[in-house]
Amino acid sequence: MKSRLIKTSKLRILFMILSVACMVTIFMFSMENSTESSKTSGRFVKLVIKIFCPDFSEYSKYKQKELTDTISFFIRKLAHFSIYTFLGLCMSLSEGSHKLLSKKSLVPLILGILYAISDEIHQSFSPGRSCELRDVCIDSCGVMTGILISMVIIAIRSAIKKKHSIRKETAA
Repeated sequence: MKSRLIKTSKLRILFMILSVACMVTIFMFSMENSTESSKTSGRFVKLVIKIFCPDFSEYSKYKQKELTDTISFFIRKLAHFSIYTFLGLCMSLSEGSHKLLSKKSLVPLILGILYAISDEIHQSFSPGRSCELRDVCIDSCGVMTGILISMVIIAIRSAIKKKHSIRKETAA
């Protein structure tokens, strides 16, 4: 029993560390000015264009810019959603909750939303960047998605543990 508690504590600490690392990463991205931020997302935009639009160079300059701007927008918003999904997942797994509306599930949600708000405010101090309510909403949805994913993981893990314990009991 004691080793199981120690193992659980180590996992919780690991996910707390991952949560902090994710927050630091978000903070660093928010410090980038608009030019640096565009370069970061621009790499992914070029990759997406290369994969999905092999005849991109044949498009008119207007069509190229329009497509690049559209893909850039989606890449940036997907980046917001993804990194906050990971944050929500890590924070939720550090809490270890599998009930949707419990204190343990609300703590990561509230912290994630507050961090999203503070991140947007912080970002507004970077040259050429702004504070956008839309991004806070996207980030918050990411956090909720991460929490839901963690609940599914915890439920599956619990079901597997239960199945193993039933097998042990029937074998004995």
